[in-house]
Amino acid sequence: MSQKVMYADDPTDKSTWAITWIKIWRRSKLPDPPANQGPEALAWVQATTGTTLADPVRSQINWTTSSGGDNTCFIDEMRTWTPVPWDTEEVFDGRVTLAGDAAHPMLVYRGQGFQHAVADAERFVEALVSVRDGGKGRREAVRAYSDDAVERGAKAVTQSLKEADMSMDLDSVMKMMMAKKGHAKSA
Repeated sequence: MSQKVMYADDPTDKSTWAITWIKIWRRSKLPDPPANQGPEALAWVQATTGTTLADPVRSQINWTTSSGGDNTCFIDEMRTWTPVPWDTEEVFDGRVTLAGDAAHPMLVYRGQGFQHAVADAERFVEALVSVRDGGKGRREAVRAYSDDAVERGAKAVTQSLKEADMSMDLDSVMKMMMAKKGHAKSA
């Protein structure tokens, strides 16, 4: 089964559109949803979205039905944590470390997750090459890689959390790094 994202049988008839949309809110501002998926979740999204959105988004949310088919509603959290140093030496004898979202899961507000995953891969390969070529021992190379991933990741996660908070306040949106720098590397 393929998922249709922003698909329309008839582009002139908005009621035929199949769309994936994401609702973002501060947990403290709304009651917890009664369910994480299905008709109850959809009813909660529709009821808590109100009339504050502009068309066609508001209409798209209201047109979504719980009749099945392509119209499915899922509610989930975007999860993040600020990385801290982890012990790869004692537990894994320096043979295992973390990269990408496992090392530094961040929110989408800076668009930095993929960039950091690529940087992780590049720097980990560099660490392995230094071991192969005799420049560093395995533990030293993995520790240096891990320390870099933590420091870089912590900055990026902190930036994404700050951007998320600013995105919830209309007066702050134009002050966001995303508005000023776009997706340019920042951490």
